[in-house]
Amino acid sequence: MTFVGGMMIATSVPALAVTATDIEPRASVYAPVVDTIDLAPQTVEVGSEAEVATLATEGYAVEAAPPPILSQVASVGNVSLIESDAVVWPVLTPDRRSSGFGPRSAPCAGCSTNHDGVDFNPGAGTPVMSIADGVVVLATESGGGLGVNVEVQHNIDGELITSSYAHMQYGSIAVSVGQQVTAGQQLGLVGSTGQSTGPHLHLEMFGTDGVRFDGFAWLAARLG
Repeated sequence: MTFVGGMMIATSVPALAVTATDIEPRASVYAPVVDTIDLAPQTVEVGSEAEVATLATEGYAVEAAPPPILSQVASVGNVSLIESDAVVWPVLTPDRRSSGFGPRSAPCAGCSTNHDGVDFNPGAGTPVMSIADGVVVLATESGGGLGVNVEVQHNIDGELITSSYAHMQYGSIAVSVGQQVTAGQQLGLVGSTGQSTGPHLHLEMFGTDGVRFDGFAWLAARLG
């Protein structure tokens, strides 16, 4: 009976009640642990035979950024053109061309016998892209023989160059006059507006003197 009574007390009385009667002091399980680790400072020993080398100072030069070119944009005023870092083809398939720059047999009544540009034939509805960073100076659907026409001025190698994109589709112009564009940005879609015998992009390029030059040869010299 004594054993049974003892078992009943052991299983029914909480553990804290039993330990509370313990007369021997014990460390609390809830007491914080004190870190007794001492951290000694680190040292590096260098052998007496080691040589200390002095690093030579390198010279450098500071080059000023090329100055921007001011472009006169109708209804906008002066626009500062930073030199373009990139030059790209105006279409994704520049190898498909028809009329080149210079003398030719007129392909239609009223068409010129001295071609001022180069004609790319990537297919109707193909995106037409700006050849470099620049500002839009013309965006019209009433370009006469050029039809739907966009012109962009660029600062390329410190020179003011204008690129003209003609015969694009009606309703496809994606930019406006005075807008800054980047190389490869879409301007419109290949169409057959104005004096045109079929869907193509007529690209003209000229400098500040207004004299047209061979845009294909100019691009090929930079892009291969």
